Amino acid sequence: MFEIITNKFVPKGKEPARIYRTRIGKFQGWVSVIINGFLFIIKMGLSLIVGSISLLADAIHTLSDLISSAVVIWGFNEAEKPADEDHPYGHGRAEYIATLIIAILLAVAGIEFIQSSINRLMNPEPIFSEWWMIGLLVVTIILKELTAQYGEFLSEKIASGTLHADAWHHRTDALSSLLVVGAMVAGKFGYYQVDGWAGLGVAIFIIWTGFEIAKSAIDDLLGKPPSEDEIIEVRQIVEGIQGVLGAHDIAIHSYGKDKFISIHIEIDGNESPASAHDISENVENNLKEKLGISPTVHVDPIYPNHPKVKEVKTYLDKFWSHNERLSNFHDIRIVDTDEHHVILFGVNFKPGTTEKMAVKTCNEIEVGLLETFQAFEVMIKSSGLHQF
Repeated sequence: MFEIITNKFVPKGKEPARIYRTRIGKFQGWVSVIINGFLFIIKMGLSLIVGSISLLADAIHTLSDLISSAVVIWGFNEAEKPADEDHPYGHGRAEYIATLIIAILLAVAGIEFIQSSINRLMNPEPIFSEWWMIGLLVVTIILKELTAQYGEFLSEKIASGTLHADAWHHRTDALSSLLVVGAMVAGKFGYYQVDGWAGLGVAIFIIWTGFEIAKSAIDDLLGKPPSEDEIIEVRQIVEGIQGVLGAHDIAIHSYGKDKFISIHIEIDGNESPASAHDISENVENNLKEKLGISPTVHVDPIYPNHPKVKEVKTYLDKFWSHNERLSNFHDIRIVDTDEHHVILFGVNFKPGTTEKMAVKTCNEIEVGLLETFQAFEVMIKSSGLHQF
């Protein structure tokens, strides 16, 4: 059903994916604004009739949904602006700022209603509701949950954290409305203090949601590691290109819809400089074409047929390739002269590996190599924890 609605109102044409993504984001924003505006009017009207603090809090919660949905539209508009002199990487992170603004609005509203709810608990007041009012609130809950599910559908469709946050904003509003329904039913039987408790519950819902959304936005602004699937996809594309023997030190930086990658590729050291350049160009073109990203490619020449390189690679594959902390080995080189006998290579670690664990693992690998290749020194280069 959601796919049919989307295709009807936001049909996918021949425009670039980033344009379609923006259209989807703004469409969801306008859907949310219209629905939230309608529900705010209903809830605010009922709260004035009933005199319920929890219903008033719920109405303001819905109003904050409306404002945050307007912020979603703004965020996608800003993110669509092209790069300029002051913002050479574009405006993609405006989407994260929009998400953070949503979180702040939620937290402020929640704190205000904690105070109001405590006051209602200390001074209970009668609330007057009819069953048709309660039924109308149940309808708003159903409508809110449907909006939340649609928001989740669109967030997965375009991989947007902002739409995911907006969807959860709708869902918490539906959950808080459930508390209000309970308070109104209790009020009909004379349990007026339940209204204050429900208001407190709604406020806590609001603050908790704000915290979760803020955490996600701040992580995006500070820079999160790429997912394992992203790394696997990049590596598969690159290592499938003729002449590439391996890929490592993959670093991905996200600016909203735009991503920038730096990557090291291994090629046979016997390739000519012109051939090495062609291979790196193929890597750049393939990543741009298939993932729409701008890569920076570093070329590492290696000599995979060197007998000692083969011995070292066999040892590492046998004893360390299945280690839970290691992602890969790369740039295995051998210096074997009259004066120097050295094994050199680099390692990448999996996401979540701490620097302390990385150092400990490198020391363990070094000890094992020194015992096996006693005539050699060992030098291991550990890549940054943001490289894979």
